[in-house]
Amino acid sequence: MSKKITTLSKFTPKGVLGQLFKTARTLSYANEQLSECLPKQFATLSLCVIKNNTAVFVTDNQAIIFRAKEQSNILLDAIRQIESLKNIKKVVVKIDLKKY
Repeated sequence: MSKKITTLSKFTPKGVLGQLFKTARTLSYANEQLSECLPKQFATLSLCVIKNNTAVFVTDNQAIIFRAKEQSNILLDAIRQIESLKNIKKVVVKIDLKKY
C-alpha cells in the first residue's frame, strides 16, 4: 500500500477551523507584502488582526511602538499601498508579551 501525502498548504478544513486557516493565510500574505512597503524602522512589526478598518500590529520592541504611534501617518501610507488594505483607517500597535 502506498501512503497518501497530505500537503498542508492546500488543506482547507470546514467550519470555524477553516475560517481560521483562511485568516492566517491572508495575514501571512499581507505581512509578506508589507515587508516590502514598510520603512525599515518598522521592520519588526507584524500584522496580526484586521477588523473594522483597523490594522493591529504586534512587536516585542517598545521603542517601535512609541515610534509607530508618533508616525502613524507613515505607517498608514505604507499599509494603503497594498490593494487589500486600502480601507484601513486606523493602526494599533501592541507589545508582544510572549518574550517577557
